[in-house]
Amino acid sequence: MNNRGPVNVDRISELPEALIIQILCLLPIKDAIATSVLSKQWQSHWKMLPKLKFDSIHHKIQLGDVCRSFLSHKAPVIQNFKLIVRLDGCNNAVDIGILIGLALNRNVRKLVLVVHFPKRFTFPTSLFRCETLETLKLRIWVIMDVPSIVCLKALRTLHLHCEDFKDDESVFNLLSGCPNLQNLKVKRYPSSRVKTFTISVPSLERLSIYDNHCGKQHYVIKAPSLKYLKIGGFNALESFLIENVPELVEAKIFHVSKIIDKKLLGSLTSVKRLSLDLSALKMKFPTGSIFNHLIYLELYTNKEAWWNLLTLMLGSTPKLQVLKLIDNKFWRTNLLAHDEWIRPKNVPECLLLHLETFMWEGYEWEREDESEVTKYILKNSNHLKRAIFSSSISICSEDRLVVVNDLKSVVKDTNSCHFQFK
Repeated sequence: MNNRGPVNVDRISELPEALIIQILCLLPIKDAIATSVLSKQWQSHWKMLPKLKFDSIHHKIQLGDVCRSFLSHKAPVIQNFKLIVRLDGCNNAVDIGILIGLALNRNVRKLVLVVHFPKRFTFPTSLFRCETLETLKLRIWVIMDVPSIVCLKALRTLHLHCEDFKDDESVFNLLSGCPNLQNLKVKRYPSSRVKTFTISVPSLERLSIYDNHCGKQHYVIKAPSLKYLKIGGFNALESFLIENVPELVEAKIFHVSKIIDKKLLGSLTSVKRLSLDLSALKMKFPTGSIFNHLIYLELYTNKEAWWNLLTLMLGSTPKLQVLKLIDNKFWRTNLLAHDEWIRPKNVPECLLLHLETFMWEGYEWEREDESEVTKYILKNSNHLKRAIFSSSISICSEDRLVVVNDLKSVVKDTNSCHFQFK
């Protein structure tokens, strides 16, 4: 005889409300709201969600419905609010302003706004006066007209992926209103409204700039606390002034077609790790600049006369410990064969005293220039401990052994250097 009582099949309702809210945060917001029909108890759970994501593009949600749902939301603090929307006949810019206003009233901590639309719209300026906002990520097709008074005291992370700013003053207004900003990422589209893009943020530690502009660009960076810098996408970087970055740890310059201003590299002499993907023929190398703190150098070998840049850098990095060369065939130029490498007159100090690791990704041993550069480095590096090579070209084990032995033949002390050919 079965004496068991009735089985409670709704065990999830017995869970602590905090755990239920965590579970609902994992669902699309439309599904989380739909749980309110389960019972009277469930009508209030979704209203306390600290994370809200409304995606009208992938989940067919209209902004009008989002606004009505948001009015029922009761959480005193929104940790994360993400809105992805396309402005069309069903959605309009007014609703975006309403949603942002509602999020600001709930002391939002992180706001991500992605807006797709065929025409520009007026950006809600109320966003620039939120004292609780810690992270702001914008991906919008809009001309940013920033008011003179900006108060974003808590903002630590700012991502700007927009068409452009109205003028130089708008850039200044925004960044001057972020006194505690630490992480800034900027992606700009072709435009000429901003003549000089000035970033003056004493607290800034990380900066990433990608500029699709085809004309000559001017940048001024005043960030004495900067530790990590990444810039790329420039077709003609005429002026890039970085003032006093004594704490700079790592810098990466990539996809830059032409550097006219030699002050760019000259302002990075305090960096410890440096990655360069640019042409030696289309840049001005700073004369007399010594990278005394640089211990790690990464150099892409797909640009014309890349070996000239390598020679310049080896002569300017007396304490270099790690050298990594990368050959990206996809971006390789056809001008590589129009010049030949000229060995340095004197062996660089870094090879004689400090270089311990030499790596080359995409190494092509059959190319005369690459083979010559490799053997020069191996032969003159007195303290080399590791030599690591990889190739995108298929090679049998017998040929690999021949290549490795050929490289080993120029090393002064093969017993102290570990070779690896992937």
